[in-house]
Amino acid sequence: MNLDLINLGGIESKRLNELETQLNLISNDKINLDRDSLVLQEDNLYFNFKEERALTPLKIDIKKGALGWRLARAQHETHLKKAIGKTDQPLRILDATAGLLRDSMIMLALGHSVTAYEQSKILYTMLNNELNQLSETDSNLLNFQLINSNVCETKFSDESFDVIYFDPMYPEDRASSARRSDLKKINSILEIEGLASDPESTFTYLRNIPSTKLIVKRPLKADAFEGSINYQITGKSVRFDIYLN
Repeated sequence: MNLDLINLGGIESKRLNELETQLNLISNDKINLDRDSLVLQEDNLYFNFKEERALTPLKIDIKKGALGWRLARAQHETHLKKAIGKTDQPLRILDATAGLLRDSMIMLALGHSVTAYEQSKILYTMLNNELNQLSETDSNLLNFQLINSNVCETKFSDESFDVIYFDPMYPEDRASSARRSDLKKINSILEIEGLASDPESTFTYLRNIPSTKLIVKRPLKADAFEGSINYQITGKSVRFDIYLN
């Protein structure tokens, strides 16, 4: 992996040793602006893009910023709630593409059990670092599992999940400015790892996993995937296509 691991604190730690083993990298203490780097600063882990990419660092903070605000008012996420459907019991939800965990955390805050898949080892490592710091204060995380794998490489048993949730990466030109920036960062990280996104193949695979419904998040005016949509929940900029099984 063409990547630097930077230890800004300069202090050897158990966490630093774990990162070196997980990513098969040897750390140093200086950022080289000509190279991409994963930076450990105290307990925080962020991604610094090389200068030519012209991207600001990617930092994950689940409880702050826009996601923190959404989590504080999770019951107001009306479109996502409608897509999931009314239920008296918590549902078992598979989030096929974790990304930055935004929708996973909302579904978890709504009281459901969520298993999220993320194929990128870099993103998984950053997310896991954030989750480990929150686990002692957020009891909801007892109902959450993050798995570092491509969901299409997993064989699921019958009735493993009630709902499957799929948020394929938008075309960058159709996303909001904030989301467009995040997409560029995620795409750059996938490129570094030699990974690719294939939404059509993933959708076909997910359709064959036993569940009550498949929810696909799409830009409002984007074409739907092949197959018969049972109904849609539409918002101002996105919609949820619902496929019942």
